[in-house]
Amino acid sequence: MYSVKQLSLLALVLAQLLAGIQCGVYDNTDNWVLGDKTKNFPENAVLGGFDPTGYNLYVARTVSGSNILPARVVAETRVGTFNTDTAVNTATSYELLVSNATLSYQWVRSYDGYREKNAVSVGTNATNDQVFICRARSDSGQIIGTLYLAQKKCYVRYGTLSLKTFDKYEVLVREQKIVNWIPYDN
Repeated sequence: MYSVKQLSLLALVLAQLLAGIQCGVYDNTDNWVLGDKTKNFPENAVLGGFDPTGYNLYVARTVSGSNILPARVVAETRVGTFNTDTAVNTATSYELLVSNATLSYQWVRSYDGYREKNAVSVGTNATNDQVFICRARSDSGQIIGTLYLAQKKCYVRYGTLSLKTFDKYEVLVREQKIVNWIPYDN
């Protein structure tokens, strides 16, 4: 049997381990719809750009390790890709950003890590910094990337193309719309 002292020591060690583990947190301000190759593609998905071959890229987010990162999805193939600050990866499941009657989105020019008003955050990274959606023109495409405000750069990498960083880019911002109230009448 274990003594009370041993059990309390074990509990203390486990508590310290749990406190040391950090992971990303989702930002649920916007509307995100779960997607993968088996699901229908939503008609109101937010367009984010286009790849070098001409396919439209739609805005999404995915989990990578303990980070929540922006992703881009090609509607025709339902394949999602995302990049960290060092590599590009494929996402088997992702969440697509969708607009509705009260929320629309637009791209605003930005630079040097400036935080635009109503910028769309996908969540946080392992160090609890907010991660934002950016895009930049690169390799004959307009490609969605990852913006870390502390690093003041938009990281873009697509397919086998090299990783590029931009200090001038566009940031996705939300625009809330007021819907006219229509009274219910029998």
